[in-house]
Amino acid sequence: MKLAATLQFNQFRARREPWVDFLSSLEAVFNFISGQAINNIFLSPVRNTEPPNMKTKISNGVSPRRESLTAIVLVSSDEGFLGELNVLLVNRLAEIKAAESEIIVLGRQGAEYLDELSMPFTAFVSPSEKLEFKHAQPLRDYCFNRYKKGEISKVQIIYPRFINIALQQIESEILLPLPSPATNVTKINEEIIIEPGINSVIDGWVKLWLGFRIYQIFWSSKLAELAARIMHLEASMQELKRINQHLELEYFKYLHSVSDKAIREISASRLLGRH
Repeated sequence: MKLAATLQFNQFRARREPWVDFLSSLEAVFNFISGQAINNIFLSPVRNTEPPNMKTKISNGVSPRRESLTAIVLVSSDEGFLGELNVLLVNRLAEIKAAESEIIVLGRQGAEYLDELSMPFTAFVSPSEKLEFKHAQPLRDYCFNRYKKGEISKVQIIYPRFINIALQQIESEILLPLPSPATNVTKINEEIIIEPGINSVIDGWVKLWLGFRIYQIFWSSKLAELAARIMHLEASMQELKRINQHLELEYFKYLHSVSDKAIREISASRLLGRH
């Protein structure tokens, strides 16, 4: 099983990490266009001072958002031998979950843990090993549309990040609203024509970036799952070796005990026969 898990890990890792250069280019474009946007909902939360039942509208045509409602996405696994990793993910969720939170779960293991804790959630299909960009689109569209309609004020994702085969780190990352523009990305010197409008351009940029970022997170979490399975099987193999050695020692100890008892009984019977 360990050999099969290692082969599975190596095959998945042989695939190139998805579009790192493309993400850098996207962030560079964001630095340019974000400075020209005014009160765009994706760049900063729009505060609502009206009662929640009032049907008011804000300037960009989006309903007032529920300021306290956060969508928390939990990326867990469908596979076995990952109980410890999934427990760490659920524990991180419990740490950051507020009273007004909507939980979105990917993976059967995470869903089962939340069922045991009686936490309501919305389930999405966990990404498979044949990971493609289209697998990120359902979650992307769900989060994008809910946020744009003002139904949620923040999208946060919890996932296992791959560091190396022996180390997987539980990460918590805010996807929406977008952070302030980075200052260390490459600047674009060419002039950019923004059509049909800055808000439409930012909407398209957010959808493209969000899909790519979710896909990249899926890629890292799948690597972390495969690595965690290898380490679990390695630890299990070492434990089985230790138990086997202990049983062998106990077995030979018992054989020696039986042999010594037989020798003593034979010697005692010979002594009695002489008398």
